Amino acid sequence: MTKTLDRYLYTVQILKGQYHCVRAIDLVHYLGFSKPTVSSAIRQMREQNLIEVEPDGNLLFTPEGEERVLLLSQRICFFQQKLTEAGVDPETALKDAVSFSWEMSEASFNAFQGMLSP
Repeated sequence: MTKTLDRYLYTVQILKGQYHCVRAIDLVHYLGFSKPTVSSAIRQMREQNLIEVEPDGNLLFTPEGEERVLLLSQRICFFQQKLTEAGVDPETALKDAVSFSWEMSEASFNAFQGMLSP
């Protein structure tokens, strides 16, 4: 799984929280990427069995995709909470938490979590 696909998965989750149906064009508008770039990412997510595309274009998570996006969300929430507790404003904390989540290895995340959790 690449960090780029993680970003797409998380974006699909964000958009699903706002809209009943999420299509490729919604990702294009939200992310500001070209249609071919988004289409390529969707193809890769389909090939990795992370999403399915309904006949009307609606993107759905597979069980594997649901599991991956849940792990991503947990990571982001962990970092956002710790940064907010440290005095960072919530908006900046969320932005930084998302950034940390993409860039940090699983081993480093586990070490941080162990160190920062009570």
